[in-house]
Amino acid sequence: MNQFYNPVAVSLGAESAEAFAELFNKRYADVKRVLLLTRGAGVEQSDCLQPVLNAISKKETLLIEVTLNNPNVADIFKLKQQIEPFQYELIVAIGGGSVMDAAKVLSALQHKTFQTAAEVREAITSERYREEPDFTPWIGIPTTSGTGSEVTCWATVWDEENGSKYSVSDERLYARAALILPELTVTMPLRLSVATALDAMCHATEAYWSVHTNTITRAYSLQAIERIRQTLPLLLERPDNVAWREQLSLASLLAGLAFSNTRTTACHSISYPLTMLYGIDHGIAASITLTTVLRHNLDALIEPDKLFRAFGAADVNEVDNLIQSIYNIYGLSSSLSSYGVTVEGIREVVSHSYTKGRMDNNPVEISPEELERMLVSLL
Repeated sequence: MNQFYNPVAVSLGAESAEAFAELFNKRYADVKRVLLLTRGAGVEQSDCLQPVLNAISKKETLLIEVTLNNPNVADIFKLKQQIEPFQYELIVAIGGGSVMDAAKVLSALQHKTFQTAAEVREAITSERYREEPDFTPWIGIPTTSGTGSEVTCWATVWDEENGSKYSVSDERLYARAALILPELTVTMPLRLSVATALDAMCHATEAYWSVHTNTITRAYSLQAIERIRQTLPLLLERPDNVAWREQLSLASLLAGLAFSNTRTTACHSISYPLTMLYGIDHGIAASITLTTVLRHNLDALIEPDKLFRAFGAADVNEVDNLIQSIYNIYGLSSSLSSYGVTVEGIREVVSHSYTKGRMDNNPVEISPEELERMLVSLL
């Protein structure tokens, strides 16, 4: 079906910050209390953010620095305890995917009270948050160029205790607005810049072949892949180049719009245990299987030639060469064994790789035996 939906009002570029702040003042004139979540590291001092922060400063504001990566159930419980007395009416999230994941979960769970982390887990796994008549609105201002979380309606919550990953998902979790400021991504460490761009590349590619793909999604996907392919290799030379950062921010946004309508597929499903069990950066964990899964899905692709062209490639082997070249430029390894994965450990990875709504979203089924062979080939 060629239907596309995304309700997020997006503003792009520092020149949009003043207009965004004016819109904020008008739209949220009646809001008294704002929960401001940031990535920390003084991001709120950024010049390009000042118009928006000046608007927020007119409200009663609680500022919380969310410095964690991949928020887990225990982290959400601690955040809930930390902000419990503050009856926020709006959340503004300035940070990467983890900050925006936290914003979405706190939006969905605001009106629920928990005594233990186990109660948070139960509310998420049973989807009790969906019983709420309304969710707290939130605004996303990303400081990385990879997650696309500012334009999707789900959040990832990890559960280290049980070795699981959950999704908090509801259409009411779309941000009311997003402000994309490429200048905020300039200070990202180079490895994080590469990992998040690779994550966006996976978002776009997986949206292209998802069982829920559509013509509009594929158009966004191709634009995102092409921008990442052209720009990512250049960052090593000048990581502070704002024009290149803008291209990667735009690519991340386009990829986010693409998979907001499809979700991700096998690459992401396999990445979750690779990250949880071996600590592999999420974008690397997802992209390390990209061409292997591409080869598996090849016969099911719609207009594969267009996908190959976006990668600047003629076939799967040339796509693999491109990704390998990016890994080589930035000193990354594409061998699972270099991250500590063993033949024996692969079976555990396989056992945790079948995330509902992700692996079954892949256009070609992957049996556990096939997946084990795929991963062994990547050791």
